[in-house]
This record gives sequence, C-alpha cells and structure tokens, in this order.
Amino acid sequence: MATIEKPFRIVVVGGGLVGLSTAHILSKTDIDFVVLERHGSLAPEIGSLLNLWPPTFRIFDQLGIQDAIDPILSPVNHAVTMSADDGTVFSSHGDRGIQVTHRPLFIDALYQSLPDSFKARIKVNKHVTKVNISDDGVVVECADGTVERGSIVLGADGVHSRVRQCMQAMEEGRSAPGVSEKPKSPFLTTYRMFFKAIPIPPTLPGNTNYECAAERVSTQILTGNSQAWFAMYEALDKPTSERLKHPEKDKEGALQRWGHLYAAPGVRVRDILDLQKGGIGMINLEEGRVDKWHWNRIVLVSDAIRKLEPHAGLGYNSGLADVVVLVNKLRRLLESDPSPNTRALEAVFADYQNERKKDEPTVHRMSRSRARVYAWLGTIDRIMAKYIIRYTNIAIHSAKHIYGPVVARAPVLDWLEEKSFPENAGIPYVHRPLVGGKKPNDHYHRIITTIGSKINSG
Repeated sequence: MATIEKPFRIVVVGGGLVGLSTAHILSKTDIDFVVLERHGSLAPEIGSLLNLWPPTFRIFDQLGIQDAIDPILSPVNHAVTMSADDGTVFSSHGDRGIQVTHRPLFIDALYQSLPDSFKARIKVNKHVTKVNISDDGVVVECADGTVERGSIVLGADGVHSRVRQCMQAMEEGRSAPGVSEKPKSPFLTTYRMFFKAIPIPPTLPGNTNYECAAERVSTQILTGNSQAWFAMYEALDKPTSERLKHPEKDKEGALQRWGHLYAAPGVRVRDILDLQKGGIGMINLEEGRVDKWHWNRIVLVSDAIRKLEPHAGLGYNSGLADVVVLVNKLRRLLESDPSPNTRALEAVFADYQNERKKDEPTVHRMSRSRARVYAWLGTIDRIMAKYIIRYTNIAIHSAKHIYGPVVARAPVLDWLEEKSFPENAGIPYVHRPLVGGKKPNDHYHRIITTIGSKINSG
C-alpha cells in the first residue's frame, strides 16, 4: 500500500511581533500553519516604542502591508545626546532611515492586515506545556488540553521560550521543567528598563530622539508625529541570570531616586511623570545568545535564541530576518521534497543558523556598546560617551563600515517581488529584487553592489 503524504504544517509558538510576521510570510506560501499565543490578547498591556530599520520595509513591501503600517509610523529626523546630570549637550545631528511606532498599534496593524482565513489560524490562550517529536511530525500540547499536530515546531515565544526549554530537555534526555518552574535564563541581565508612552512635552519638537547619559543610568525621550515615548535604563547592582521579579515599590523608588535627571533639554524625569497618569512598564533587559538554535524537528527564532538590549533597536528587525532566511530555505526544500524527513529538515535548520550567525557578532557588539555608552558601567564607557564619540567621527565610521555591511546583507523573501525597491537609499543591498519573476544576473548584481559600496565609502 502506498504511503499517504501528510501536508507540511508548521506549528508556530508565540503570537507576538515575530509570530504575527511569520503568519504574514507563510500566508504568501503554500505551507499550512497555526500560531499559538499564550496570552488572551495579542497586544501588550503597556505600550512601548518599536524601531524599524530600512531593510525591514523591504519585507513589508513584499508582503503588501506597507499601506497598513504607514499611518502609524513616525520618522526620526534628529538625534541629541546629552548629560543626564546637568543637561550638557554632547552631540546633535540629523538622522535618517529609522522609523518608529507604538508597539500595540503595530501589532494591531499586523493582525488586521491578515486575510480573515489566516486570522483564524491565530489561536490565543494556548499555553504550550509539552512538545512531542516523532519520525514524521510533532505534537504540541497546551494547558487547556488541546493539541496541535504538524511537521515542525517554530519557537517564536520569546526570552523565556517554552519551546526552547522542551527542545533542550529532549536533546539532553531529561524531562522538561514544569510549567510553573522558573529555570535560570541562558541570557544575562545587566539593566532594567522603565517605560511609558506620553504626550509630546510642549517644549520639544517632534521626530527627535533625546538620549541622556550618566553613571549606571540613562534616560530617553523620543518624540514622534503625535506622541512620545519615555524610557529610563538602570544598571542592576550585579548582573544575573535569575528571572527577576520587581515589586511595584521598585518602580516608585527608582523614579523618585532619578527624578532630577534630564531626559531632554529643559525636561527632567519628574516632569515626565506629571505629564500623564497611567501605568509605567518595567522589564529586565537580558542580553546574550544560545548556541543551539534547532534540534530534530524544532527550530527557534528571534528572542528565543538571542536577546538584544533595545538602545540600538535591533530586536524585532533581527527576528524578522531570522524568519525570512528560514522560510526561504524551507520553501526550496519543499519544492523538491513535499514531505521531508528529519535529516533533511535538520540540514536546512543548520544552514539557517550558519547563515544568520555570520552577522551575529556585529549585531551583539552594537547592541551592547550602545547600552553602555549611555548608562556607563565604567570609566571607559564614560570616556567614550563624553569625549571619543563627541570629538571624533567614530559614530560615522561605525555606521558605514560596521553596521552598514550588515544592513546591506539583510535578507529578503526570494520568491516575492518588491514594488518600491529603494534604489536611491544609499545602501548597496546585496539581495536585489526580482525582475519579471527572476533574480537579476550575478554580473549585474556584482556591478551594482560594487558601485554602491564606492558611493557609500566616498
């Protein structure tokens, strides 16, 4: 009797920014999927800022969702760096290319722009408790007694990923920790962040990023088109891998302790707290990366594998790039083998990890250094912020020669066309758009990339 092949199906665990973006990407393929979100709502209780880098907009263009996102975007046209202690301006310069948005609005735009048939695949209140693996598929068990079956599990469930916990336990031949246990994080927490969405202070212009530096603490106000976001970053007494819980009194104590600090010209932390009543969020800012991103029929993306401190705004953008690379490779495999075995899947997952890890050192270095330039952990950080960055071209050099190449190599979906490829963006993108359903030839590609590199370096 002939074996009946089961349709390939991905069980995506995590319905946050990257999980919803994965749904959009998979909706443009023939791959079946379901998204399981632990919480009853997709939107966070307290909204925070989200940075979107230029390559990310190429993906939005390919997915056809740019029009849904444009109304909630604010450009960042200017950047000011100051002393949080006395308000001295260290640097002030124009900025270009970065856009920001309010995280809850962005999540809503992602969800609402999904066709109804794909919205039905987003399931909330699905707290994953166990992942079972067999030779031909996976079974994901949820706390409410429901199960989801598929070909692979894609863990997009964040820094405390349950999928990662289950994967590591199975690989090591032990039982996964209980769902009520709080295992030590693979990441290290050095800072915690207080954040709040606020009206634009009346003395400040819009579309400007103010970052104020001090010893072990920094502040930020970023003004958009119609609202602003405040953040304060505070170094812990000692870095830790424990999953910290901060009582409400910690918020109150920290905000009173640092109320005198500047957050923008003429604006102090205590002034911001009087602008608008409402909840203030507080989260731990883990940093680091796990070594193994996959095992058997499980693969991880985004915060489940790396955690970046948010000053550089690279978290979501890096997570989206993970999914783009992974789905590109899965599609190519499925075109030749609609029902791949575990060995074939593991080869694709390994290839995905190897490709994405090429830029990991640069991304982590940028993220770590930005945090420490503003909330100094030591003398070198202070000297860097107050003198080296202020009186040299190191920031311009870093943008062109360190992060610039990472931006240029950002992946795109290799089977979808772009309507508005940014030819004049000044970025020599390595991955060119489809032309008539085909990639441009390699010779043309190399010429364009070389020219773009010379223009950028000149």
